[in-house]
Amino acid sequence: MDRMRLMETFVRVVETGNFSAVAREAHTTQSAVSKQVQALEKLIGAPLLVRSSRSHSLTEAGQLYYERCRQVLDTLEEAQLEVHRAEHEISGVLRVAAPVAFGRLHIVPRLAAFYARHPKIKVHLQLDDGFVDLVAAGIDVAFRVGELKDSRLVARRIGSAHRATLASPAYLERHGEPQHLDDLPRHNCIIYTGLTTINDWSYRDAAGLSHVVRVDGNFQSNSSEAIRQAVCEGLGISYSPIWVFGDDLRAGRVKPILTRYRAPSLPLNVVFQPARRPSLKVNSFVNYFSEAFSRDPDIAQMLTADAETTDTRALQR
Repeated sequence: MDRMRLMETFVRVVETGNFSAVAREAHTTQSAVSKQVQALEKLIGAPLLVRSSRSHSLTEAGQLYYERCRQVLDTLEEAQLEVHRAEHEISGVLRVAAPVAFGRLHIVPRLAAFYARHPKIKVHLQLDDGFVDLVAAGIDVAFRVGELKDSRLVARRIGSAHRATLASPAYLERHGEPQHLDDLPRHNCIIYTGLTTINDWSYRDAAGLSHVVRVDGNFQSNSSEAIRQAVCEGLGISYSPIWVFGDDLRAGRVKPILTRYRAPSLPLNVVFQPARRPSLKVNSFVNYFSEAFSRDPDIAQMLTADAETTDTRALQR
């Protein structure tokens, strides 16, 4: 069997963590995947995995061989894309992950212009408000809103999620509009559970002083789509990125309140798999969206040296 194919199978077994996932990807059986790994071990003359009834782990030789295989496969893909670039055609499948609302509102509407530049690229977009493991899911690039927690990943800052306190005119007519931060605890606040401190809303006043308000309400969700709909239905007040409500703000379905106080923006990053250099198709995709977001006032930021590609551990300091 082709050694390159065996290497690709071995790498995916390591990255997904099990044989069955690789079998599903390759439309084959788990035993066939296991035999390919065994054939590779026989070929190089060393055990790569320590197997048990439920799991497996890398041997010392396996760890070294995995790293070299990953480098070889990345180099091969880059070489293939360089050839396409020389022919003015970057092509291939690009697997992208993003939060649901962000993907619907800010990625999909911009794809037509992206395809006009790169008609040979195929985008597979996975929308999920939960955590997506880039390695296990085979994702090339992911959009992440908020502070990054996974220090293994490599990130590039491409924008900001500017936040505001928002409510519908119907809610404010029924319950009155809060004029001060101290009024918020008396209102029904809609809670987004994707944040670390879900009930604490942070602000800065005109003098630059920080304020944290503990809020509560009868509805919470991990979906920004659900939060948006709840606000539009008049259920309560939200503390959300402005880009979630762009059309609703323009149409008057919601309005910003407590505008004398500034809510801190959230970083918008694209993240890549560890130990992998972004390919030409990834760079083309990221550069396009970075350029597009720089013209969007709800997302744009002043890009400085800290916006360059960096390890997430540097961003968290």
